[in-house]
Amino acid sequence: MRKLPVYLTLMFAFFLFSAPRTFAQVEFFGGYSYLRVNNNAPNMGSNANGWEASMSVHLIGSLGAEADFSNHYGISPMVAPDGSRHFVPKFSALYGPRFNILSLPRVEPYVHALFGGVNGVAEVPTSPSVCPSSVCGPTRLEENDFAMALGGGVNVKATRHIWIHLIQADYLRINFSGNPQNDTRISTGLVLRFGRW
Repeated sequence: MRKLPVYLTLMFAFFLFSAPRTFAQVEFFGGYSYLRVNNNAPNMGSNANGWEASMSVHLIGSLGAEADFSNHYGISPMVAPDGSRHFVPKFSALYGPRFNILSLPRVEPYVHALFGGVNGVAEVPTSPSVCPSSVCGPTRLEENDFAMALGGGVNVKATRHIWIHLIQADYLRINFSGNPQNDTRISTGLVLRFGRW
């Protein structure tokens, strides 16, 4: 899982630099990201802060391709009252198409559908027969799973090459160990644009 984003990003970059000049329109985004984790277990929701970065290349018309990465911190792995494990998403690497809805002089709304993988962490109570919980504490588990993000946002022009990523909101669907999560991710930051738009 850790190497897959590197390989996919290198392929994305190769495509970017080998594309015809008429398609050589690229933007890089980096900024703050807020994640709301919604597990199906009662009272198991939590919030996290982190970062999000992406790069997208214009292909043709309103269609583009996007690579998106994010990581969130400050969420403690959760254990449900029944002892079942509930994973907390950490690092994600997602890829997919992006569509610019309108082409206005200074405002650009867009939508995207991203698919890829996410790394999750969970804690499971240690069996008393193995080790007293007061001594060992819970067992920490990691899992990599498929994830998808459906959403969009609005970019606002500041200068020719600098835009403000006013807001992006995504519905993040993850299925850790058969326990689906319907999370919400919101981000904001700066965009650097290169090429002829």
